[in-house]
Order: sequence, then structure tokens, then C-alpha cells
Amino acid sequence: MASKDTINYINYSKYPIDQFENDVDGKYNYLLQNSIKQMNRDGFVSLPSFLLPDAVDKLTSCILKLEEDGVGFYSTDSHNVFLDADDQSDAMSPLHPRRIQLDSSKLIINASDLLLAKEAQAPNLDELFMSQRSVLNFISSVMQTKLYPSTDPYGKFYANIFREGDGLNYHFDRSEYSISLILQPSEEGGEFQFLPNSRTIVEGWDEMILDIDDIAEAVAPHSLEMKRPKLAAGDLYLFRGQNSLHRVSEITKGKRINIILTYNTEPDVRLNQYTLQKFFGVI
Repeated sequence: MASKDTINYINYSKYPIDQFENDVDGKYNYLLQNSIKQMNRDGFVSLPSFLLPDAVDKLTSCILKLEEDGVGFYSTDSHNVFLDADDQSDAMSPLHPRRIQLDSSKLIINASDLLLAKEAQAPNLDELFMSQRSVLNFISSVMQTKLYPSTDPYGKFYANIFREGDGLNYHFDRSEYSISLILQPSEEGGEFQFLPNSRTIVEGWDEMILDIDDIAEAVAPHSLEMKRPKLAAGDLYLFRGQNSLHRVSEITKGKRINIILTYNTEPDVRLNQYTLQKFFGVI
């Protein structure tokens, strides 16, 4: 059953993930099987209106108040596709995926700062997503592997705020699995684009391809297709971020806000120093 701490936040009437131990009417299994099919087919599971409107409003207000108070790290550094240190090998072209430097920019409010923002009475993300048994069981079942929440004090979950002109360039996540909760889509731009199961293909490129149409042409022989799902406030989406090339296109109007929750197949996984410094300002 759902805990009293989450009953007013998660849309259990639409997503009965709390019934995983007592699925009398079969609704949980129906949801689970459909989600597994979507993951296997698309490399992606979309759960529209997973979070109830009141929870969305409280989280959004909390994050915007933190932004107003100057909390967060505005990341503008360049990075390579694999979010690791530049490979200085002379044998590699400067345009190789491990060498090319891509520009991204966004404001990041880390887990530690989000947990300290108690005055907004927003849902506790640790309790809601990282330790809630119904959530952990569901996402592990969809991914068909036991998942453990990240224990990184900064990156286990974090808020992204994209302002006009911001965007997140092509990359593969450091965490194996990512869950994104959309709180506020931008009015224009800010499209989430990802290429499922593409890491091995990109690793074989001598030069990084950046144009979205050229990427589509390059991966067509591998029967891959760039996904561009439409997402709304309260939507939750699951995907294998470490294995799928993805980006958020430049925001051209409005502000895009989402929360990233990270999970791995091993316990006690933390971000590397490169990622902490580049995206969280942790030295």
C-alpha cells in the first residue's frame, strides 16, 4: 500500500504501483507489462501525470524560490559525449566523440540543497523516490534488473533549470539508469531527444555527428530512430541514459524545469570528480 507520505503526491489511481504485493484486480501487472513492452520497443517509458498537480506545484515553487535566493550552480562548461576527461591521444581527431567539446548550460540545484529547502513544504524526494518501496520495485521491474538509488550526496537527484538560451548537448549519462520528472516544460524549444541503445555505435565513430538529421541517417542502417517524446508537467519518464545518446535542445522561450533521479545496478555508486566539477561546481 502507499505510505501516508506519498498518497497525496503520486497518482496511484492511474499508476497502482503500490499494489505490487497485493495485485487483486491485476491492474499493477497490466501497467507493468505494458511498461516493459514500451521499454523493450522504444528504450523509453513515459508515464504521463505520474505526479499529482499539487506535488508538481509545490516542487516547482520550491525550486523557483531556491533559484531566486541564488542557490544552485550555473554550469556553462564544455564536455565530451561521455562526460569524462578529454582523451589527449594524438591518434584521435579533435572531433572524435571522446575529444570534441560540446557546450551546455543550465542551473543545477543539487540534492543537498533541495533537501534543506523545508520551508516550501515540498515533497521529500528521498522519501518519495529513493526509498519508497513501491517506486523502487516498479522501476526495477520495468528495467528488469535490481536497481539501487545513487548515494551521491549531490547527484542522487537534482533539479535542472533551463533558461532561454540554455540547453544540454549530446551526451551519455554517468549513471546507468535515469528517471526524469518534468515540472515545467518550456514554451518553445527544450525538446528531449534521445537515441536508444546507441553507445556502441557512437563509440565506433571517428568524428562526432552533431546535426540531428545527419545522426538519423548515420544510425538508420542499425534500425535506430531518434525519439522526441512530448512531455508535460507531472510526467515521469524512464530510460537507459548511460546507453542512449540524448540531449535537451536549446530553450527559445520560457523556462524548462525538471528533476533527475539516478539509479545503478550496484549499491553506493557516486559520481566521478569530472562530473561533480563540471556540472555541480564541486571541487
